[in-house]
Amino acid sequence: MLSGRLNYGKFREGGLSDSSMRNVKIRTHIVPFVTILIILAASVAVIAYGRGYRPDFGQNIIKATGLLSVTSDPIGAQVYVDGKLKTATNNAFNIDPDWYTVRIVKEGYIAWEKKVRVQGEIVTRADAFLFPLNPSLSPVTSTGIENPVLSPDGTKIAYATPVSSPVSNPSEKPGGLWVYELVERPLGRNRDPRQIGVSEAGFDFSTATIVWSPDSTQIMADNGREVRLYQSDRAAQYRDVSTTYQAFLNAWRTERQTKELQKLAAFKQPIVDLATASARIISFSPDESKILYEATAAATIPPVIDPPLIGTNSTEETRKIELGNIYMYDSHEDKNYFVLKQGELPDTMPTPSPRRATGQRQTPRISDGIVPSPRIYWFPTSRHLVLPLEGKIDIMEYDRTNWITVYSGPFVDSFIAPWPTGSRIIIVTNLNPDASTLPNLYTVNLR
Repeated sequence: MLSGRLNYGKFREGGLSDSSMRNVKIRTHIVPFVTILIILAASVAVIAYGRGYRPDFGQNIIKATGLLSVTSDPIGAQVYVDGKLKTATNNAFNIDPDWYTVRIVKEGYIAWEKKVRVQGEIVTRADAFLFPLNPSLSPVTSTGIENPVLSPDGTKIAYATPVSSPVSNPSEKPGGLWVYELVERPLGRNRDPRQIGVSEAGFDFSTATIVWSPDSTQIMADNGREVRLYQSDRAAQYRDVSTTYQAFLNAWRTERQTKELQKLAAFKQPIVDLATASARIISFSPDESKILYEATAAATIPPVIDPPLIGTNSTEETRKIELGNIYMYDSHEDKNYFVLKQGELPDTMPTPSPRRATGQRQTPRISDGIVPSPRIYWFPTSRHLVLPLEGKIDIMEYDRTNWITVYSGPFVDSFIAPWPTGSRIIIVTNLNPDASTLPNLYTVNLR
């Protein structure tokens, strides 16, 4: 009986002693608790690592770093940070917070360089669109052209060809009005120019004024005696609008301004007020997030996003604008950058618009084809501006950095048309004046 009681006391509840039971219970509670602590510690470590915290074994500390993301078009360029090769483009790496000079280099292309600020736990971007050192030229037309006009949507060029008299070659195309679409077919082939009007004895398109409709679907040709209205996608069909010519112009001007005002309505009120009182809008970027404008009065742009965003463009901006200068406002980052001084483009700069009288309410001034505007064009990236200068074509980023020359040579009347994909620029030039007195359309191939 005694032996039975002892055995029962020692091995009761399954044969375990009281101390063993306590150990089992402790282990039962501690193991899940330790597991949870390990999971929490691992999660915190992963989150901290993802936010840029890295161990510094030299100082035995954990410190915050920033992430520098570098991309290029085309890809495969080398990335130098303060002169040291770090990686290839389309990559990201952690780096201590500081100011750095990032240089992106690819053989056959103009190097890209910019000073950027890296902040702890913040992603800083350096995105480079690289332009070739020696772009090639390809002819688009060969018969000679006159009066090229780019459509408002930037996808078509209307131009005239001269009347050949006498016609020595029966297969020669007659003179008239042509439309060239800036689009590509599969396998990289381009569309051929399409003739929509034929010159006649009483109507020579080479001496007519050509005007596009705001929606880029119609063309008016005015030879001083007759005005014809053509559809850009139909051949040899027109309507005589000589008696309603001015009404068409007024309607098109109103439509153009209405579209621009709709774009402006997406911006914050301080920017709308700026466009109303102290600026004339030259153009909106293709993605409609930026405004290129001429200051018509000195003013200070108040903060629109407060507090300011972090991780934005590091280039110094200016909030004070001066009469006659050209600026660019970026609505995504609430940044305003100086672009050009008054007179920096002496052959293309307009006379500044007059100041409005005090207390007089005006709608935003927008270039409508009547008031001359500087010949500055947006590149399709919405990050670059194209400037046709004397004997060359320059491109710079919207904050005036990376100003480069992409073409140096003759071109006519400062006419340029960036291809909608950014792969080339259309120019008008005559590379063989001895053989022909008229220029032709050429592409400056950037890709």
